Order: sequence, then C-alpha cells, then structure tokens
Amino acid sequence: MDVSSINSQTNAMYSQQSAGSGELGKQEFLQLLVAQMRNQDPINPLDGTQFATQLAQFNSVEQLINVNDSLETLQMSQELMSASLTNSLASSLTGKYVKALSNEIDLQAGGEADINFKLNTSADEVEVIIRTEGGTEVRRETLKGVASGDNNWTWDGYDSNGNPAGEGNYTVEVVAKNGENESNALVYTQGLASKVRYTASGVFLTVNGIEVSIGDVEEVGTAEE
Repeated sequence: MDVSSINSQTNAMYSQQSAGSGELGKQEFLQLLVAQMRNQDPINPLDGTQFATQLAQFNSVEQLINVNDSLETLQMSQELMSASLTNSLASSLTGKYVKALSNEIDLQAGGEADINFKLNTSADEVEVIIRTEGGTEVRRETLKGVASGDNNWTWDGYDSNGNPAGEGNYTVEVVAKNGENESNALVYTQGLASKVRYTASGVFLTVNGIEVSIGDVEEVGTAEE
C-alpha cells in the first residue's frame, strides 16, 4: 500500500477541515475510503467484509447526523412557535386579573401592602418576615392558627419599631410551623396586569408594581374573585 499517497491526501483534507468547520465530514470520509482502496496492496487487498463494515458504519453515522440535524430544526421551530404564542398571550393579559408566584411587594408612601400566601396544611403559627431588597429585616409578624389554602395578611407599612418603613420594593418570607416542624409557604401576588415587558430573558408582567415572569402566572381572570 502506498502510505505516502494516503498521507498526502489526508493532510490535504485535514487542512481543508481545519480551515472549515473543524469536523470530518461525509465527503472527507469518502475521499479517505477511496484513497485507501486505490492504494491498497494488490497482493493483500482490502477484505470485502471489512469494506462492507466501513460502509455500514459510515451509513449509520450519516443517518445519526441527519436525525440530529432534523431534531435541531424541530427544536428551533418549537422554540419559535412557543415564543410567538407566549408573546401573543402576554399582550392579551394587560387589564386582566392575574395571580402569580412572587415573594416581592411594592409599598407606596403612607400605604399598605397585601401579602398573599398558600399553605398545603394548616399551621399552629405562621411567621411573616419582611426584608428590604438588600436583605435587612424590617418587620416580623406571627399569625396563630392559620388554615390551609389561600391566606392574606395586610402589612400596615410600619417596621417592628413602629416607624414607617418607607416606600419601595420588599421581599417576603412566610414560614409555617407545627411544633418543631417548619415549612415554607407559596407567596404570590394578585391584581390587574398593568404592563407587559419583552426582554431577552423572557416576558414580564407588572402586577401591583412588581414585575413577574409570565411563567409564574397561575391564574387569569377578568375580575378579582
């Protein structure tokens, strides 16, 4: 077998490969196979079974590449369709009453803020902890004998020392307790969606002055229930 001839063709194809996608394609594989056949030892030619195996392997790889390309195309189509449907849905939510998961609240100057949460089971006591966006605790309130399901507590806007907390955004943590056992509750906001914002990170609705991801919306209605 003329190894130098095969090497020269291999090097040429490697140079083309390096300048292109960096991967050995179908055409390059066939060229190598043809070069191998042309330069095989006539006294000890390539075994027919081995040749058939190589062709079968190439065919399998080609089919896998085609399937992978088809799956990538299908995924892109589904993502585009999903984004289109999401955008269309979001534009129709303005003015609608929505319920969305969020642990943020917006406190207006001199106002109050409703804190909504849901418990899977009833609790002997529930701690409602309000913090600034920087994590500083502002208010901690303990509620006794809270039933399972949806619950509400209205924050009067004052901190634990009785001073006005000041307008701005705050985060809420709700911890349910039954004896020594503790569990976090689902905190949500509900109200009219006043604005829709499209970003590279997704679609967001403004509800009660707080932005929530459209993926966190749990219920949509025409009026508060």
